[in-house]
Amino acid sequence: MNGLGIKELTQPELTGDWEWKLGRIEKGEFTRDEFMREIAEMTRHMVERAKTFDSDTIPGDFGVLTAACPRCGGMIRETYKKFQCGGCDYSLWKIVAGRQFEPAEVDTLINEKQIGPLTGFRSKMGRTFAAAIKLNDNFEPEFDFGQDKNDEANNEPVDFSSQQSLGKCPKCAANVFDHGTSYVCEKSVGPDKNCDFRSGKIILQQPIEAAQMQKLLNDGKTDLLKEFVSNRTRRKFSAYLVAKEGKVSFEFEKKVAKPKAPAKKKAEAEA
Repeated sequence: MNGLGIKELTQPELTGDWEWKLGRIEKGEFTRDEFMREIAEMTRHMVERAKTFDSDTIPGDFGVLTAACPRCGGMIRETYKKFQCGGCDYSLWKIVAGRQFEPAEVDTLINEKQIGPLTGFRSKMGRTFAAAIKLNDNFEPEFDFGQDKNDEANNEPVDFSSQQSLGKCPKCAANVFDHGTSYVCEKSVGPDKNCDFRSGKIILQQPIEAAQMQKLLNDGKTDLLKEFVSNRTRRKFSAYLVAKEGKVSFEFEKKVAKPKAPAKKKAEAEA
């Protein structure tokens, strides 16, 4: 029983209780007015509980992250709306720009200080977009759209020595590497940059895996990719990515003409 005198029941139990009382009404042992008064009281009780619920204490099957709090090293527990540290006030919202983060993604973000690029974000205008997420100096998440602001501001050389080249730049024939949210020519970053080739890891919501970039650079064309989304029509379309004149562009699948139906025999036509 709760404070209002209403017995807490599970959904199956509640259904059974109603059926039993309706049976009593049929036998004249219970009145319709009494039954409706109980329904009204139960409804008022449920609405009152909903109004007083703390969103961070709503029960659910919430777990604990494997990553420790970046500020105090405490345990971070998932709640209804946040990933909340138990040792300090550090927290991360579960839903950002209309996209809900999975616990494994937050583990990666905290451990590696960045994740992505990720798809599925939605702007205030309703447009979907992709972006990487990085933790700033205060361990707060920020969008990273791949402008490489730090490289441009510091103008420092970028060390690619620990990476394997994905292929030759289609513009200057230098090596291309994975760099942040883009694949870049090694000569397009740092103080002595003299090339501007770079291609995003996500193009029109289609993730471009490193293996596909290798095919593009080495063979001149990717496999047929089927998850592009038009900015104009919002519809999905399929296309190859090709390297032409030092740029990445689309090549659409050639439509195979349907064979014409055999001409009908003259006699059949006349008939």
